[in-house]
Amino acid sequence: MKESAFKKPLLIIIGISALVRAFLAASLELGNDEVYYWSCAMYPDLSHFDHPPMIGWLIQLFTVNLNLNSELFIRLCSIVIGSANTWIIYIIGRRIKDEAAGFYASILYTTSIYCSIILGTFILPDTPQSIFFLLSIYFLHEALFKKYGECPESRALCNFAIILAGLFIGMAMLSKYSAAFLWVGAGLYILFFDRKRLKDPFLYLAIIVSALFLLPILIWNLNNNFIS
Repeated sequence: MKESAFKKPLLIIIGISALVRAFLAASLELGNDEVYYWSCAMYPDLSHFDHPPMIGWLIQLFTVNLNLNSELFIRLCSIVIGSANTWIIYIIGRRIKDEAAGFYASILYTTSIYCSIILGTFILPDTPQSIFFLLSIYFLHEALFKKYGECPESRALCNFAIILAGLFIGMAMLSKYSAAFLWVGAGLYILFFDRKRLKDPFLYLAIIVSALFLLPILIWNLNNNFIS
């Protein structure tokens, strides 16, 4: 099987999976947790009692500010993100090894009940976190593992990639606080295997970019006596 031949079956898998998940999303009533997250879209804020605001914002976006208020549209964000995640898994695998590795990784992702059904059908904070988490991993890999040696173009791409990683980690933290562990993992890798990176100003700029995304949560907690 030629490498270029993987893309067509991958798109077919994504399309079939999306249709199946859309059918489930339209057929099943909202669960208790989903109704709670729906209320976050009904009463949007900079943050909420037990989780950041991203889930409410995305429900607002995909329901056109709750004007399309059916189960399908409330969950549409999950269907779109689940499909995008399959493609991102493919390009991560392709970058690490080759297109075949990316293709088989995308199949494993699609056949995972947690990744494909729970994250890719139902509306949960884990859903937006998942796409920003995967994008963070991709750009961290771009930044920490140079693909084209030490040429100026490669260094510029790495600098740009680490900033994008910081941006997506910040967005992941706006989805669920546990995304902060991405920086813990990256920091441990740098500390043990790439200490010269500690002198890179773009690394610290990326961390600052991530931290800026926590400002809405900080402001909300300041106004609510840090109840979360």
